[in-house]
Amino acid sequence: MIRKRVSSMRLALTSCWTALVLACVFVVIYPIPGTPVLITLSSVLFSSLTAPLLGPLDGTISGFILGWLSPYVNPATSIGLLTFLSPTLAALMSGLVLFNRWKEATLIFACQIVVWFVHPFAWYELMPIVTWGYWLALVFIVVPPIRKWIIASIISRNEKRLPVALWCLAWISRVGGDVMTGNNIAVWILGWGTVGMYPYWAPMTLYYAVTDSLNCLIGAIVGAAVLLALKRSGIRITAVDLLKPIEEKTRAYV
Repeated sequence: MIRKRVSSMRLALTSCWTALVLACVFVVIYPIPGTPVLITLSSVLFSSLTAPLLGPLDGTISGFILGWLSPYVNPATSIGLLTFLSPTLAALMSGLVLFNRWKEATLIFACQIVVWFVHPFAWYELMPIVTWGYWLALVFIVVPPIRKWIIASIISRNEKRLPVALWCLAWISRVGGDVMTGNNIAVWILGWGTVGMYPYWAPMTLYYAVTDSLNCLIGAIVGAAVLLALKRSGIRITAVDLLKPIEEKTRAYV
């Protein structure tokens, strides 16, 4: 009976969260220059809150559904048939890291980086600088003190550290999952890896750095407010509540 009750709550939470972020697909935040693709509010919320609310499994399912349905809600979010991959891997990466499954996250990262650098365009002129954000995400994943600090800060929901920790987790999701996947699809499937498209890649690095940073910042602020509100209300239905038993092990990093 308890298992059925928990499963029903997880299903309800996953459904409600997916519906909420799907509705936010209507709200455009900024464009990707040189393409018809737009970044929406759903990306902001999804990158910061999906892992704490749903965890790696339910979050990945939510990302898969969001990726399939969002092009029908707002066609400007579509990058073709593989649109579903970006939010799916974004949720999976952040969920794995939050649950300290960093080895699996690192393996996915390694596969993504290999796919990117196998393409000749990845080495064209200044194109290697496009990957700067990838390496920052990797630092958050593989450096033990940083990773454990992120996890512990989110588990304890420390008011001072939570926004920063959520920014780091959102960066893993947004850049280490969504952007990496989208860039690989762009050069391999959509044909954006050409000399003619170069002005929209490396020369726009600063633009993407600012927009992705703000994306994660807004997500961290909203995410912190939501998680703190849930903590104060005593509602224990989120994935991060399942991590409570390991709080004592990680408290030294908070």
